[in-house]
Amino acid sequence: MTLREHLKLSALCLAAAAASGTVVTLLLPPAHVASHPQTSSIIRSIPVQTSSLPTPRLKPGYSMNAIVEETSFERFGFVPLHATDELFTALAEEEIAAEDASTWTSETTVALAPPSIVRLPNEATPQLPWQNETVLRNRPYTLTERLREIGPSAQGRLHEKFVNAKAPWRPSELALVAIKDEKALELYAKPAAGSWTFIHRYPVLAASGITGPKLRRGDKQVPEGVYGISFLNPNSRYHVALRVNYPNAFDRRMGVKDGRKDLGGDIMIHGKAASIGCLAIGDAAAEELFVLAAETGLQNIKLVIAPTDFRKNPVPEPHDGQPPWLPALYTEVATAMTPFKAPPSGGLLSLFSD
Repeated sequence: MTLREHLKLSALCLAAAAASGTVVTLLLPPAHVASHPQTSSIIRSIPVQTSSLPTPRLKPGYSMNAIVEETSFERFGFVPLHATDELFTALAEEEIAAEDASTWTSETTVALAPPSIVRLPNEATPQLPWQNETVLRNRPYTLTERLREIGPSAQGRLHEKFVNAKAPWRPSELALVAIKDEKALELYAKPAAGSWTFIHRYPVLAASGITGPKLRRGDKQVPEGVYGISFLNPNSRYHVALRVNYPNAFDRRMGVKDGRKDLGGDIMIHGKAASIGCLAIGDAAAEELFVLAAETGLQNIKLVIAPTDFRKNPVPEPHDGQPPWLPALYTEVATAMTPFKAPPSGGLLSLFSD
């Protein structure tokens, strides 16, 4: 290990050491990442020693001028030489055991990061060059990495919702009921031995199309029917996403019957507030459902997408141009909604409150 390599690794601890005096999350510098394409960061529980050296004494000869000029520090964090040797050993191990960087995953049995991990400052804190996610992420997230990042805060919000609903935590089954004309997505949970409990109603911030099922690629319609969740996408352009298993068996049968070949696909429940054919529910809500789906298991999740709330509204007749099999589909959707008791109507603020 050269002194230059040691200084580069030591520089990674500056921000967190200034705040806490101890760091267990160490990120590799961009130059090292560039020479190791399979690795962008590394986590190791290594104590970081601190010194109260004033900022001017950090400048000469350390090749950190740009860093020091942009940021003010009261303390300087550094890593002992024996610890940097451990870091490079860990780096070699991670390269050997590198995960396949696939965008989609159906993996659900993953452990979240323990709460004892000390993380670098959040977005509200002035960011140093190596804390910029666009610099550090030279490969897609794995599911485990994404859950380590968003899991603790999402779990905290979910636990509060389950407590308010007087529902056991954690559930063994989940149900999502999307109501298109109300722009709402309801979450229900069920323990191993028990009944369904309403947990929360999320507002749908964006969804294109009109009443009616999705028939073909490019029609900008949100599907209608009874679905499951097939994959989780930790690298969605819309934060995180749950992929709906459209087209399902019913969609494919009706497509054959009508002579429709390209039914489309890639229907998601995702973050942000923009969508064409998907359900955009905002980043915080998407994180909660993403984490909850990973913990519960995709095979234990049911999704019902309805044009209206069939628990209080009749099944509508098909409009001109809509398929003749639509009443049969809506009867199936209405039946699937029956086990889920509609939430109390205490006004929009109570339904969509955090």
